Amino acid sequence: MAKLIVSQNGEVIENCFLNEASFTIGSRTDSDLCLAIMGVSRSHARITSVGNDDILEDLDSTNGTLVNGRPIARHILQNDDVIEIANVQIRYRNHKAIDGPSFDRTMIIHASALEGGMPSQPVGAYALATAKQERRFKKGARLGLIREVKGAQPGAEIELSQVLHIVGTPGKQLAVINSRPHGYFITHVEGKKPARVNGKSIGKEPRPLTPNDVIEVGDEKLLFLLK
Repeated sequence: MAKLIVSQNGEVIENCFLNEASFTIGSRTDSDLCLAIMGVSRSHARITSVGNDDILEDLDSTNGTLVNGRPIARHILQNDDVIEIANVQIRYRNHKAIDGPSFDRTMIIHASALEGGMPSQPVGAYALATAKQERRFKKGARLGLIREVKGAQPGAEIELSQVLHIVGTPGKQLAVINSRPHGYFITHVEGKKPARVNGKSIGKEPRPLTPNDVIEVGDEKLLFLLK
């Protein structure tokens, strides 16, 4: 289980464990890590667990989020990364991350970045190799799409042209659909219970999708298809 070591002015003030799919950081009192100090937005950042990996996102905060001294919008955390929010340092500890990026981690690279031949952020040689493999898959594979059966826009279709596509209702239930060289997979991200496919829970591990699968996630019912 990943751990956050929170320090301020050189002193450790808190230790947190990432034991939920979503972990919030901000000045709100209901944040998982509440930092009620100047320079911290109410909803400042979020860490989302996907498989064995943790993804840090800045939630359009006023003063931004740094990792190892560099501003980020989204960052795949690696062991010993230091997150900086205002004058607070948060060290990320996850010894599983030492072994290198998992397959799901490389899939978070945006498809448009792959077209340029480079991932949107440096995650090592393993990620580069997998990115090239993903690029070959994109050229020859049928494009996936989801059709909304129940929700805000019944009948609407969304092409899965990005490598990562989040579906569901924030704060209630979220899942991510990602493309791999051998097809599309859906993975639980947020919520007490995972999404359902064809009436059955997808569980905690990535589940392959096949044409005409019915996905129930959050307030939506979606039909997965291939073009």
